[in-house]
Amino acid sequence: MLTSTPSQAKAKAGAADVHVDVTIVGASLAGCATATLLGRAGVSVCLIDKHSGPDAYKRLCGHYIQPSAVPIIKRLGLAEPIEAAGGVRNGLDLWTRWGLIAFPGAPEERVHGYNLQRSQLDPMIRELATSIPGVSYMPGYRAMALEGGSGSDDVVVELSSRSEQVRVKSRVVIGADGRNSTIARLAGASERRTPNTRFCCATYFSGVELPPNSPGGRLWMIGHDLALVAPNDQDVTVLAVFLDKRHQSEFKVDREAALANFFTSLPDPPAMADAKCSGPPVGYSDYELILRDPAPRSNVALVGDAGLTSDPAMAIGCGWALQSAGWLADALAPALVEGEPLAPALRRYRRERRRHLYGHHRMIALDARVRRMSLFQQFMMSASAADSSVGGTLLNFGERSIPVRSLFVPRTLGRAGLTKLTRKPAVT
Repeated sequence: MLTSTPSQAKAKAGAADVHVDVTIVGASLAGCATATLLGRAGVSVCLIDKHSGPDAYKRLCGHYIQPSAVPIIKRLGLAEPIEAAGGVRNGLDLWTRWGLIAFPGAPEERVHGYNLQRSQLDPMIRELATSIPGVSYMPGYRAMALEGGSGSDDVVVELSSRSEQVRVKSRVVIGADGRNSTIARLAGASERRTPNTRFCCATYFSGVELPPNSPGGRLWMIGHDLALVAPNDQDVTVLAVFLDKRHQSEFKVDREAALANFFTSLPDPPAMADAKCSGPPVGYSDYELILRDPAPRSNVALVGDAGLTSDPAMAIGCGWALQSAGWLADALAPALVEGEPLAPALRRYRRERRRHLYGHHRMIALDARVRRMSLFQQFMMSASAADSSVGGTLLNFGERSIPVRSLFVPRTLGRAGLTKLTRKPAVT
């Protein structure tokens, strides 16, 4: 792993400040993926991390990487390391009150994502990024201020650690520093916040047996409440609930017991007789959804949760972080290598994000703040439980492998409508 101290970076630059093409603040999934792809393109990168070591990882996460992110995982070269580390090929079926919605065909025919604990995934991608020539890694520093960045001027990021302050100058600054992004605040990024009417409680259990015929996990959708069971590496299973805040009092005394009891009470539940909790429960009580302008200045960009924090219940954080890193790197690399203006590149990045993510996010945001399913959701769920073709389309949408418009094409709506008229799924 390549780690450059400020003094080493200054020596390379031959000046009092660190000079690179790109400064990336945040060395988690989005930041490290962007640094890797830009570094491979010949761009010099300074990768800043507030954490003091390469083994830091995000603790509040479902560890579920959606199938839509597998192409960028393969492009990064992480598919084989993930599987070698015990990563589980995932794929959910959905329990609904109309019946089970399962992907048609054999499990091996299904497009999959990965489940891997962040304690393994984060150091893995950080090691990948910092092994790239031209990527300098500076752990233990926080961004304090932004200077310049108007027109063609370089941007200066002022950093602070426990022992010193450093100024890093670059053509582009990328905020990959999470939902409470300092770079977004310093750049004055416009944002739209959506309330979330669910709270979350999650932890690892060992000794959990999944329901029969589950392809690698299950999501229960009980009205507005959601429960997820997802097998992970090291023979542990993530159990997570995303419940209406009216249920919060039930989890205040003993969250571990409340979590286990909730899953035991589910219809067609996982076998919990031999289950043992493998870590303290984590969660949140108030998790606003945040949509920000991903290019708030002519040479400032936001990636990952810094640009878009959607509902964690939909398990899209890891996948969208990796995917948006790919779009940003592909937009910026030609401009940085060939010396072209940055504004058109950032406009391309903004368009790619809007095309791939915003339709999904709008539907997710609506669901996060409304306590009951819409009539369209009920229509699609009931049809999907009765017809495997409609169900496969709905699952592909839930895995973010197809765009929102795929739900509204005449063929899908027509088949769903015909199913509703001719076949009656059992309502439980």
